[in-house]
Amino acid sequence: MTDAQYPSAAVELRERALAAQREGVWEEAEDLFQQAFEAGHPVAAYDLGIGLFDRGDDDGGRMWCRRAAEQGVPAGAFETGYSAERREDLEEAERWYRQAAEGGHVGGTLNLGVLLEHRGAMPEAMDVYHRAWELGAHEAAFNIGKIHDNDGNGDLEKAAEWYERAAERGNAGAAYNLGHVRRDQGDEAAMAAAWERAAELRHPKAAHSLGVVFKRRADWESSAKWFRRAVEDFGHRGAADALADFCERNGDQDQARFWRDLTDGLGAYSPAFEAFASEGSAAAIHRQDVLNAALEGDHVDFNVDERTLTTGGRTYHGVTLLGSFSHLDQSWLWSWANQHYGDDHPAIAPLEAIREYGRDHDIPELTVGRLELSGFPQPHQAATTMAIAAGALLGGNGVHSVGINDGKGSAYFHIDDPQLPAAGYDPLAAPRLLMTAVEVFPSDPRRVVRGFIAHYGAGIAEGPDVIQGRFPDGRNLTVGFTEEGLIKAISAENTPS
Repeated sequence: MTDAQYPSAAVELRERALAAQREGVWEEAEDLFQQAFEAGHPVAAYDLGIGLFDRGDDDGGRMWCRRAAEQGVPAGAFETGYSAERREDLEEAERWYRQAAEGGHVGGTLNLGVLLEHRGAMPEAMDVYHRAWELGAHEAAFNIGKIHDNDGNGDLEKAAEWYERAAERGNAGAAYNLGHVRRDQGDEAAMAAAWERAAELRHPKAAHSLGVVFKRRADWESSAKWFRRAVEDFGHRGAADALADFCERNGDQDQARFWRDLTDGLGAYSPAFEAFASEGSAAAIHRQDVLNAALEGDHVDFNVDERTLTTGGRTYHGVTLLGSFSHLDQSWLWSWANQHYGDDHPAIAPLEAIREYGRDHDIPELTVGRLELSGFPQPHQAATTMAIAAGALLGGNGVHSVGINDGKGSAYFHIDDPQLPAAGYDPLAAPRLLMTAVEVFPSDPRRVVRGFIAHYGAGIAEGPDVIQGRFPDGRNLTVGFTEEGLIKAISAENTPS
């Protein structure tokens, strides 16, 4: 259907309605869509129906989509059929899907094939699936392959042919099933290649399956890589247990404990994260102090698309959405693992630097998408500490958290805006910063001190019971230690020597 079929007045009204909708003036758009429909443009009824669905008015959405369907709009017929299918009125759903398919609607054709397959009308289902494939539905090729496959008991060559077609169009399930077909055909190399493609397409089982394949071959390095991928992307419990087994075999009990606890609730960070975070902890605390003092106002507005955060009447730019903490299940979710965003979203893309650092330094907290933190005494504080430590890799001013979902969660933003003050070395604050950091990461006070001094570009001199930093302006920071390695005294010169 083209606008040329409809009265010019109706076309103009629909164009005005679409413009109002784009501008966010829904009440005006709703009125204009109705006028356009009454003036003779049936697609306007579909537009109105979808708009109402988007606003939670399901009854209104169904009514207007049905009006569009009754006027021969294929998309309206699809929505009407889908509504009927959700009500389990399959006869009504099939009738509308047929109308949508006759109008060349891809989804209507595909769903018609599924209904036919489920009630055993296989020859017609196959015919409809072929039509859906020709219309561009890669799911149709997957379904054709599955029918030929017949759980490994059918025509495997035909199954492989159709799975391959679907996989070429990005169907992860087809790539994964192709691997099973190749295994049934006795071609393990082709099986692994298919599963690797499925993993790249983010099939939830593919990486774990590859880990098992390489484990059988005693290729421990490749096996661990794929098990790690399965945990990082999907939190796969079996893969986490396999990684724990590897670590125990290598005598690394702390890392084994981390992988075992990961899917049930971490109660401690991994050794690699402890080392990374403790080294930058005192400087990170200082950066947070400076940022918190600069941000005024209790109310915070943020715009992820614009990468801005507004509080106290001022708007700050260069905002990256690090992740979120759920107070309901005590879990941390990195934004790159949040299905509402893509890796290439401007407010998410900077996180790749954190993931890359985590991969390069084998720090799982920086690479696993979702972390269950319920084993920590204070899970929310554990998430905050992790966000602040990771945010330091992005430079900038620090991290700010905001309550979301009516207090059920917290979102964490990293801010990098030159209008905010920088956190330079402050000798008056240094003793407090170091002692606070050691309270958070008590296992290696020397690492905390070294990291703090190095952060500000100072030279380091170290003895058995002392670490001294000499800063570029001539000031000295001296930290004494007990025989047990605890901080005994801190002396920070306030003026250059």
